[in-house]
Amino acid sequence: MDQPTQRLTGGQIVTEYLVREGVKYVFAIPGHGNTALMDAFVDRQDELTVIPAMHEQGASHMADGYYRASGQVAAVCVTIGPGATNTLTGIATAFMDSMPQLVITGAVHTYFTGKGVLQEIDRPHADNFPRMAEPVVKRWFQPSHVEQLPEVMSHAFNSMLEGRRGPVLINFPQDIQAEEAEVKLAPIEQRRPRGRLHGDPAEIARAAQLLLSAERPVILAGGGVIAAEATDLLVKVAERLGAPVTTSFNGKGAIAEDHELYAWPCGDMGSFSGNAMTREADVILSLGCRFSDRVTSSYAPGITFDIPKTKLIHVDIDGFEIGKNYPAEVGILGDAHAVLSALLIELERAPAKEYRGTEYFQRFQQLKAEWVEHLRPQQEANHAPITISQALAEARKVLPRDTIVVTDSSCPQNQVYNEFPVYGPKQHITAGGFSGIGFALPAAIGAKLGAPDKPVVCICGDGAFLQTGQELATAVMMGIPAVFLILNNGGWCGIRNLQLNLFGEDRELITNFKTPDGASWMANCTGFAQSLGAAGERVDDPAEIGNALKRALASAQPYVVEVICSLERPWSNMHMTGWWDITVPANRGGYRERYEKKRGF
Repeated sequence: MDQPTQRLTGGQIVTEYLVREGVKYVFAIPGHGNTALMDAFVDRQDELTVIPAMHEQGASHMADGYYRASGQVAAVCVTIGPGATNTLTGIATAFMDSMPQLVITGAVHTYFTGKGVLQEIDRPHADNFPRMAEPVVKRWFQPSHVEQLPEVMSHAFNSMLEGRRGPVLINFPQDIQAEEAEVKLAPIEQRRPRGRLHGDPAEIARAAQLLLSAERPVILAGGGVIAAEATDLLVKVAERLGAPVTTSFNGKGAIAEDHELYAWPCGDMGSFSGNAMTREADVILSLGCRFSDRVTSSYAPGITFDIPKTKLIHVDIDGFEIGKNYPAEVGILGDAHAVLSALLIELERAPAKEYRGTEYFQRFQQLKAEWVEHLRPQQEANHAPITISQALAEARKVLPRDTIVVTDSSCPQNQVYNEFPVYGPKQHITAGGFSGIGFALPAAIGAKLGAPDKPVVCICGDGAFLQTGQELATAVMMGIPAVFLILNNGGWCGIRNLQLNLFGEDRELITNFKTPDGASWMANCTGFAQSLGAAGERVDDPAEIGNALKRALASAQPYVVEVICSLERPWSNMHMTGWWDITVPANRGGYRERYEKKRGF
């Protein structure tokens, strides 16, 4: 049916499409470059909530966390110039982890373009911000007429959501926001592809035969399994084969981590069991995983993987990833849900494996038990300052099973990955690809908006808190009751350990926070949070962590639990069982040689 013509401003057209697409939240900071668009939001406040962020990076991370928790796209709306450039870390984080968000930035008036007006980047091209963002968005648009906007909005959502998902940018000229035109708005269902990308049936049949013939099959679940909502199918395939399941950072939660076939993580921060299973497998089924250096122990043969001796079945929705880092015996281009559905049908043509009595299963369980015992000393250290391992163990005892944990880069991210069990998809949110410090706190705010009925706990260090802690103001103003577990050790702990372990005991530089007289310095995260209106408390006794978190969950308000943790080794050590290729200067005597010889630790 032909659609009626409507006379709308550019801002009204964009707002109408956001509402039609089911967007509930716009994470925004106002400026002169987006005021006309923001004015269009005023009339739709019953359908579209604008969330005031404190920094544009935080706005993007909030939209990211919201999508990861809810599966629904949010928008980011910021001004021209520095407002736009401040989003780049957030956009890159979403791009690396294949998370869609619609970023709308203010742009120069079309009739002023190239004049170098306030905040225009006009060298070497006029209004040049989109080219800064180009490497980290799926597409960018810069409309020059109001009449273009219906197609721009349709294309933007299609691009975000088709295939491997990711962010899209609309650089929105100020005059196009304000001018009006007669336009027709087609129903969104007429502009949207439907269905999933199915793999080649012949290749899926080959994969099934390879798995059925395997004596030591292993499944590696990446973020693509969670994105495709394929976790139930993953478990069915694993149980059919008796295959241990390990995960990447973004795949964590693809299988309940108290399931008997969960292998714990693999990689440089992996586990005894995870690395042993992947290293010794005869066939690995990889689903939606790009084989980063962290998961592969920097591609060192025989530590985490031994491919091509191990045959790889590589399934991904992005053909670029198949064969990129390891040769694939079978490469299947497809959505994880569609491929697993077809694969399960093929596997069910043969009898299910009785795996529990096998020597393979028994050894696997023994390795898991050894890993649990390996973690225990740090988890039960009862040392002051507290070990991060014990802080996490005490938190896990009291947090509900469906808690969503949002982690930041460095020790919190790595130690939650290999020490802190989660039990379902979308319960573990982390910047797995870009690993930007400062992600967790704003992402947790977005996640709580996306999953209001579930507990959401941000786990980050003091360094991360000092980067984006101002976003607590957003949580307070909007009444968002997320919990923020701050592991405060007065420094950049993970990097400090690298400096001392790899370069020498006298090579520490700026990773131990100090005052001019050389005394240790520690931020008062609780005091800062309270100054913004959040509740909070400091904990220096491991026995009190659980009670503090219970109070935080019961408070129904933004609440900081600041745990004073140790910066000194061995209490600050992480559990590395693989290898990560950190470069050691050649002039550091035997340190470089020793580190390279210790591949595999």
